[in-house]
Amino acid sequence: MTAGSPQGSGAEWFTAPEQVNQRRYEALRAFYVDGLTHAQAGQRFGYTRWAMVNLVREHRAGRLDLFAPARRPGPPPGHAPAKDRARARVIGLRRQGLSSYEISRQLASEHTPLNRTSVAEILTEEGFGRLLRHPEPAASISPATPGRDTGLPRTTRLEFATWPASVQTGKPGCCC
Repeated sequence: MTAGSPQGSGAEWFTAPEQVNQRRYEALRAFYVDGLTHAQAGQRFGYTRWAMVNLVREHRAGRLDLFAPARRPGPPPGHAPAKDRARARVIGLRRQGLSSYEISRQLASEHTPLNRTSVAEILTEEGFGRLLRHPEPAASISPATPGRDTGLPRTTRLEFATWPASVQTGKPGCCC
């Protein structure tokens, strides 16, 4: 390298790193690649000999993370664009008194589907309390439902004395 070359400036970033993980990396690199001893590599990067021994041991055991783990492509974790787009509408519907179930159903009808859990998360983040309303119960078909006109005759009291002593039946468990 010649005097005054542009490569000379900025070398201190590699020879005297300020960030902890970069300093660890450069110390390990000096130990493994440049062949320095524990004491020499430690002295160059501000570690004691035993700190350097420990650094090498941790690296060999795989317990040292020097670099950020690679991330999968796509939006970062915890980022939900659909929730962000629907946030204002969810708040508006809640102010009308709708539950998370009803808001989810309304959003689906508006072609902005958002499940009930996401709606509830938005409401919680915005400080709204829980307001649960379940779907309307289906109309009962049971004749025992009060107020239902079944057209059946009214019941009367049974007089067992008028019955025969034994009755033949095809139903199991009937002990008559």
